[in-house]
Amino acid sequence: MRRAVVVVCAALSIVATSPAVASDDDPDEFLSASVESFSRATDTYIADSFCLPDLTAQSLATMFDGEPGGIIGADYPRTLELANGNVLWTFQDARIRTPTGARYVHNIGMLQTGPCFNVLVGGSAAYPEAWLFGEHTAPEFRWFWPLDAETGSDGQVYVFAVEMHERGARYLERAEPGGVYAARINPTNWNIEWYGRPADTSTSLYGWSIESDAEWTYLFAHCHRQFGYDPVFAGAAHDRSCTQEVTLARVPRGRVLDPPAYWTGNRWSTTPGQATSVVQPAGSWTMPSQFVLKNGRWLAITKVDDWFGREIVIRSAVHPAGPYAELERRPAVPKCDPIRCNTYFTSWIEGQNAGAPDDALIASLSHNRWDGEPSTIYRPTYHVVSPPADAPTAAMRCGLGHCR
Repeated sequence: MRRAVVVVCAALSIVATSPAVASDDDPDEFLSASVESFSRATDTYIADSFCLPDLTAQSLATMFDGEPGGIIGADYPRTLELANGNVLWTFQDARIRTPTGARYVHNIGMLQTGPCFNVLVGGSAAYPEAWLFGEHTAPEFRWFWPLDAETGSDGQVYVFAVEMHERGARYLERAEPGGVYAARINPTNWNIEWYGRPADTSTSLYGWSIESDAEWTYLFAHCHRQFGYDPVFAGAAHDRSCTQEVTLARVPRGRVLDPPAYWTGNRWSTTPGQATSVVQPAGSWTMPSQFVLKNGRWLAITKVDDWFGREIVIRSAVHPAGPYAELERRPAVPKCDPIRCNTYFTSWIEGQNAGAPDDALIASLSHNRWDGEPSTIYRPTYHVVSPPADAPTAAMRCGLGHCR
């Protein structure tokens, strides 16, 4: 029987001047949003370090083979390539081996320098905890899953996260996403200097995927309601009232905490309720898409229908709002018999050498056993993706009504 813990956070208001909104054409130089903070700065604990022989897709798949820091495996990898070439990784629900047995740590990070990695966690060697929001986590009752990350216009790293609540009798029986929070990370020492909230904290989850072009930072939203909602086969899973949608907002480049403007289907609006989905369903239940800008094109990658689907679909557009045209479908191959093993969530992995032409991308695919028992199955695999070679022209974008 698990014990319930109530976590109470004291809020401190930080007052700032009224910011410009994303519909303005000329962004200010620095972040200026009014935000809320509820934590002192905390030091990051480096649980372990390791190096890979190279950064091919095959080598990346072995990063947990030595169980660095006691970590058996993890899922939902996301990456942010930094200006100095280092890469910040985040993972959900790393399974960690302890003297009393395997348990979940709801989030961890990794700092990659070339082929070498530092494992970032909270707590201590004796009792490792979640890297982000660990002091505000009641394990398996209230926790924080990382969304995407971006470098702010102040040079700091901002990791978005969703506050999760368990409403069922056991972990992940009915997991309910709450609002969006952000952690500001100092990229020189990787300490967490501030926890707070972006302007849009809604359960739409803007920050699910984040990507920037020269002028704007785009915040894609997906509701991530995947446990305990609509019936799928013999159980309750994704909430189909929202999981087939991906909406889009934008802020001036790097001003990730500012009030965004939302894409309505034909224009940008400051009214969140006018946002419309920028992708069309490719399956029956869910479209948890991730986005990257490559060779002037926007690429969306989706593990169709999450655990229940058998394919990955890749789409391309000349504007983040679409329209997205399908480029390819490829099988999502589980690590064992599909009766025992599943595949889910695919994402773009930045800053790697794909062992292929220089413009090739790497995509991840998460794996687990249906029964969730600790095993080496619970580790992502990685795959090479070749993006379109031709860069779209400004005329192509304007022809679709997307000059800006």
